[in-house]
Amino acid sequence: MKLATPCEEAFKVEVPILRTAIAKTLVERGMPVVKASKIVGISATTYEKNIKEKKEEVEKVLMDEEIRDMIEALAGRILANQTVETTSFCMLCATARKLFNLPPCPLY
Repeated sequence: MKLATPCEEAFKVEVPILRTAIAKTLVERGMPVVKASKIVGISATTYEKNIKEKKEEVEKVLMDEEIRDMIEALAGRILANQTVETTSFCMLCATARKLFNLPPCPLY
């Protein structure tokens, strides 16, 4: 048995998809891929790879109305150069866990 926290599991499974979905939203709103990728903490190469190889997962996230609204709000704050609290991403992650068949987040 391996001891792992709920955040570790999410970090491997869903966080890369969420970062890609946020970057995709920024790109759709006119931000260059390199800048959007850097802001969300992935390389442009990883972004392009995830868009191709994990397209279904990214679309699954963006098709969920609640999650899409959260991503749109987050992207809006980023584009407006407003402060983005880390808890915003935590709440997004906690909400998206159900899409990835992960147990509920014990913190949110």
